[in-house]
Amino acid sequence: MIKLINISKKYVGSNIEVEALKKVSINVKNKQFISIVGASGCGKTTLLNILAGFDYPDSGMYLLDNEIVNQNTLKIQVGMVFQEFHLLPYLNVMENVCLPLYLKNKKVQADEVKRILNMVDLSNYGSFFPNQLSGGQRQRVAIARVLASQAKIILADEPTGALDKENSQNILKIFKQLQHQGLTIIMVTHDEHIALQSDYMIRMDKGRVVSERNLVSS
Repeated sequence: MIKLINISKKYVGSNIEVEALKKVSINVKNKQFISIVGASGCGKTTLLNILAGFDYPDSGMYLLDNEIVNQNTLKIQVGMVFQEFHLLPYLNVMENVCLPLYLKNKKVQADEVKRILNMVDLSNYGSFFPNQLSGGQRQRVAIARVLASQAKIILADEPTGALDKENSQNILKIFKQLQHQGLTIIMVTHDEHIALQSDYMIRMDKGRVVSERNLVSS
């Protein structure tokens, strides 16, 4: 379970001070699919960056399974999916998916990578390069890369923002399948229609959580 308690974050420039987050508190259950929605500049990406360990709060507490988060905990638990995919163009699909394993000097299990590619419907694309793929396929490679890292929590920053409606729905379908397999999904989006397909929606405005809504009927 993820628990944020009164998380605040301020950015200070030469002529401006921005309160990106103002005492934000949220709870995310294990195996839950959460969406965080709000207009550009509301603080949702800052919140995601703190969850990912890319940034740190000025005050407040971040707990994961009732333990204070540190970088080693996050490296095991959390994987990130970005709007712009961030695939390496000179590596093929198989190599991009295996990249987290290469970086950790872990042995690549070919059968396991094939299983992951099959999960995202890319079993026949291992030798393709990113420029040979559609946007939806590239995002699926990015998801497969997170799965190869053995992350238990997927953080997705506008994962459908660069995709058409059909590919957006394909990505959401994969997220739901992964949730049913035991992963926790936290997705940031400005698109409420996308957010409404999660289990629970958190709305942010001007650095604060302004509403929460359960989307799963009991």
